[in-house]
Amino acid sequence: MNIGQLECFVSLASTLNFMQTAEELGLTQPAVSKQIKAMEEELGAVLFNRTSRSVSITPIGQHFVTQAQEMLKLYYNSRDWINTYHTHQRNILRIGYSDPNQMYLISKIMRLFADDVKRDNIIPQFVCDQTDANLSRLQKNQVDVVIGIKDAKFEDGGIIFKKLQDNGFKCVITKQHPLAESHRSARGTAGQITTEEMRPFRQILNIPPYLLKSFYSRGYRILPVNDQLDNILVTNANEAYSLALAGLGYTLIPDHLIIPHEDLLILDWKETPKAAFGIYYSRDLPKQSAVYQFVQSGVKYFKP
Repeated sequence: MNIGQLECFVSLASTLNFMQTAEELGLTQPAVSKQIKAMEEELGAVLFNRTSRSVSITPIGQHFVTQAQEMLKLYYNSRDWINTYHTHQRNILRIGYSDPNQMYLISKIMRLFADDVKRDNIIPQFVCDQTDANLSRLQKNQVDVVIGIKDAKFEDGGIIFKKLQDNGFKCVITKQHPLAESHRSARGTAGQITTEEMRPFRQILNIPPYLLKSFYSRGYRILPVNDQLDNILVTNANEAYSLALAGLGYTLIPDHLIIPHEDLLILDWKETPKAAFGIYYSRDLPKQSAVYQFVQSGVKYFKP
């Protein structure tokens, strides 16, 4: 399997039209057909169903699209880095994170990082995955920092966890939600809500896939849940925010994933549990290194 085949596959998965893909890639239609056929033969799988009138992607082809896109992204990034290596002094800062909403916080830290030190030669790269998977990457030097809640099971003498704050949960509701009536003076961020107040209402549960099994195990509940209601289960804070905005329920979001929104009330949850939130990085980094400076920018952002 080569880059040309991957480019044809990803483009055709989007266009579902051989002629349009050929135009996008500057190839002939027979050349695209040849690349796709060779790829299918090598993989031993049919990626597209073809008739004289239409093209459709098969289930296995649809499943492969994301992986093919990631392979192309890695190739293009590597090619760009190699092509400019001798003309630019470049430092890649590889950041592991676990939820799309964390990018709001990361952007704030990156802004301080850029203001404190001239970093025109820094190129951020991001890996969104479960925290334990990113910690494994950190051990293998595949990322430089991992941002997230402290993993109680993780131990490595060569890696430091720098706590930035104790994270609790906040209740996020639309301003039209029934709970908003008694908290309307909160004006977006102030105010406090109790578990008892939330209990009669449907909850939008933000639970990453790797926590699903433990969440539904007997006796293990981080969040209070009224099982008598038709609660909604989502896998990240971005989805939870979207459904809260749609007025489908309230959601409890960790502090570091909170993003202000003019149509939402964000209330302190009185009984919230708390956990350490911070940045993992390798021990004994030079103080002038980009990684160390990034960590210090995180400390500065959360400093009272």
